[in-house]
Amino acid sequence: MSHDHSHNDHDHSHDHSHDHSHDHSHDHSHSHDHGHGHEHTNAKELSLDEKLTILLQHWIDHNKSHQETYDSWANKATSEDLAQTAEILKEIAFDSNKITEKLEKALATLKG
Repeated sequence: MSHDHSHNDHDHSHDHSHDHSHDHSHDHSHSHDHGHGHEHTNAKELSLDEKLTILLQHWIDHNKSHQETYDSWANKATSEDLAQTAEILKEIAFDSNKITEKLEKALATLKG
């Protein structure tokens, strides 16, 4: 499975595989709107710092999107009296936020 999205000046796909032994659907309702702020018309190779800056910002945005999804499903579980499931999803959202904070720290070290 793949999805397409744009980055300011270019489009590309990301492949996702979900290997399972049972049939079910995945709700991928979050968006992947994240600009990189770099040009592909420039023949110059990106430095490691530049690559990491792009990757870290992407990971931050992507992780925040997942955190929002976990929170949303925790709220849905709560409204359906699935307290244990909701609590675990809230913990996952909290842990995801901690990861986002560490990614932001890493990004800050590159921006000096």
